[in-house]
Amino acid sequence: MKKANLKIKRTKLRKEQNRKSILEAAEKIFSAKNYNLARVDDIAEEAQFSKATLYKYFPSKKEIFLQIILSSFEEAEKKMMKIFEKKSKAEKKLRELIYFVSLSSRKKKIIARLFLMDKETVKKILSDPKEKKGVSNQHFHIPYKFKIKIRKIYDIVCEIIKEGIESGEFRKMDVKDAANIFGAMVRGFYIRGAFRNKEYGINESTDLLHSFFLSGIKRTEKVEKGA
Repeated sequence: MKKANLKIKRTKLRKEQNRKSILEAAEKIFSAKNYNLARVDDIAEEAQFSKATLYKYFPSKKEIFLQIILSSFEEAEKKMMKIFEKKSKAEKKLRELIYFVSLSSRKKKIIARLFLMDKETVKKILSDPKEKKGVSNQHFHIPYKFKIKIRKIYDIVCEIIKEGIESGEFRKMDVKDAANIFGAMVRGFYIRGAFRNKEYGINESTDLLHSFFLSGIKRTEKVEKGA
């Protein structure tokens, strides 16, 4: 019985490792090429698996891509929660969030590529055909598991801003509005646009974003205790 259990355990570990190797190989391929040019054959070759073996773990290129993005969201959620739980000021926590995004933007080029894709390609990748479609063709449904992760990340940002308001670090404001602006500001900075003609280091970009965001939400007037 014990031998059988060990065999099952070894098989499970091997499958988990193979799955991880495929995702790591796929991330390299997707980072080097855009989604449309990347082929399953390229991923299989990079992972040193046969194409048939790869399909045992993932049914399609789309599923591989979605899993990489989902894993990135899960990693971000865990890291951001650790930042939130620290015994430090909200201002410092926001800076750590920005630093994390800056660092991740360099490591996780695949996420940046997603935002740079044309709308139709993004629709094709992210749309969930199982979910009920809206009336407008301009909108598409993001898979529920993605919505949950995005919501949790958004909630963490809201909680940090709320914490700063309650401690008196930040002025009173609509927390959700502030979180939306924070997200738009950070995302927009790391998506290269037509007017982006300068490369920023991690610390430089962190300081820049932190400074500009805080100039809008930081409390400047001195308030007496009990006021």
